[in-house]
Amino acid sequence: MAISGIGSSYNQIGAAANYVQEKTNARDVGRKMAEQPVSLSISDAGKEQYRNSVQQGGQESYDAMLQRREQLKNEKISLVDYGYEISRRADTGKSVLNAAGRAGGYVKAYAELYDEIVRGYEDGTREIYVAGGDGPRRLTKEDELDALDAAYRKTVDSFVEMERTNQHARTIIGEEAEKIAKISRRETKAAGFLKEQKARGIDKVPENLNQKMLSAVASFKEKYVAFNPNAGTLSQLLAGIKIS
Repeated sequence: MAISGIGSSYNQIGAAANYVQEKTNARDVGRKMAEQPVSLSISDAGKEQYRNSVQQGGQESYDAMLQRREQLKNEKISLVDYGYEISRRADTGKSVLNAAGRAGGYVKAYAELYDEIVRGYEDGTREIYVAGGDGPRRLTKEDELDALDAAYRKTVDSFVEMERTNQHARTIIGEEAEKIAKISRRETKAAGFLKEQKARGIDKVPENLNQKMLSAVASFKEKYVAFNPNAGTLSQLLAGIKIS
């Protein structure tokens, strides 16, 4: 192969790697945006205009609204982004060698949140409120578990899509690296990549991974009914739930 052919292969490897990085960066940006609070500043003129408009319309006065807002601040009001929490807990920063192992991290994250919600309501220490037309509404245990399930399903879809994208990119990179390594053993970059891939093994996304991850949490919930935290741990409960 001509030198230009090697350069073209490197370009394809770089393009594939960049695509994976862009997808990862986009996911991280979304996480960071979920963490950033939104603040609103109203000018004195705007406050006065609002005060006059609501009083004329016979609605709640501006001063009463401010008083009610201060009262709400003193209550135990919190919002939970279940999808973000699942992703944050699953992404431990540890190197997991295959997609099935990474999927297991999401199942574990779900189990931890599920346990926190159930135990929090059982011992009366958990209070989560959401805004409503008639003021804040306290969630029930069932409300939270339903919201957790919905968030998990969406998170699973995003995770599996990312894993399939990464697998496709790894396939392209591996094919090009093999071509380069066959041309010249001096191409240490390609040889190093192939060595790393062999050490890691074949990282394929399991068939029907979405359904397997959903079935895993369904199995967890069945086992959790008989779970006694004083006699065992979540890790022991999850030990028999595997994704392959």
